Amino acid sequence: MSHQFQTDLGLTLTLPEGSEPVPESSAGPNSRQFSLANGDVVSLIRDDATAATLAGVIAWTQGMAAHYVQNYGAVEEMQGSINSPGKEAYAYAVSFKDADGVPRRATLIGVLAEGTFAGATLLSINAGQPLDATLVQGIVDGIVPTH
Repeated sequence: MSHQFQTDLGLTLTLPEGSEPVPESSAGPNSRQFSLANGDVVSLIRDDATAATLAGVIAWTQGMAAHYVQNYGAVEEMQGSINSPGKEAYAYAVSFKDADGVPRRATLIGVLAEGTFAGATLLSINAGQPLDATLVQGIVDGIVPTH
């Protein structure tokens, strides 16, 4: 089951059942955050000036991944295009330890749909499990512009 969230960003986001909006986003202006039932956090931004092509989407995800590499000593796990009807999407996953030494994974997801750019960060505990590709696919599929 899933739950659809309307945002004031001109986007809807469908996430797994048990997800809840975080009252105050710590991801900056024009962002919203959601807590998943398993403890993962999804941050969502909209910035149509960021990317107008797949190359721009890739550049955004690589730039966000570089932030984690430079600031947290993250290492690349994987990156690649994600197929979703009517969308151009790319994801880049990195692993790192946070300030408390907790192993984390950040999956940076860029989506271009109907001329709208949405960026999402899936932040999770990295206990050695593989990346949840089904969840990443669901996030991409669940981002829909409402303009």
